[in-house]
Amino acid sequence: MVSTNPAAADLGVRRQRLSQFSCLTTPPQLSSEETAQVQQDLRLFNELSDYQTLGICASSLTEAKLAMESFLDALGVSVDLDLPDRNGPVYLKFNTLKGAWYLDDYSGRSRGVLITFHASEPEVAELVGTYGPFPFDLFRAT
Repeated sequence: MVSTNPAAADLGVRRQRLSQFSCLTTPPQLSSEETAQVQQDLRLFNELSDYQTLGICASSLTEAKLAMESFLDALGVSVDLDLPDRNGPVYLKFNTLKGAWYLDDYSGRSRGVLITFHASEPEVAELVGTYGPFPFDLFRAT
């Protein structure tokens, strides 16, 4: 079970572990142990944050939608994304506070899922930030 009152040092270790994904064009392949740890870290940050913003850069709308739904489900957000058809690479963004999404064409090389955690409590201010890109299927096998 994940503690909801982690020490600042624990948050720092988790933040450092998640920060290894920053500035990558595509997420690395993760071992099953690494996958489990990243999932645990993201779930804890989710519990401690006020809300999250997810951004997905994908080669297709289908890939983006599947990733968005699996990440939102893992974060405890239930949503049915009724998105218009779109061909080619896309950028899909979702704000869990507003329940709002944004979809557009995407011409960049990056692929993966970015998560921004937002928190107003000073005790967890260290977790605030954007992490990723994470693999599209990070939460599909859980």
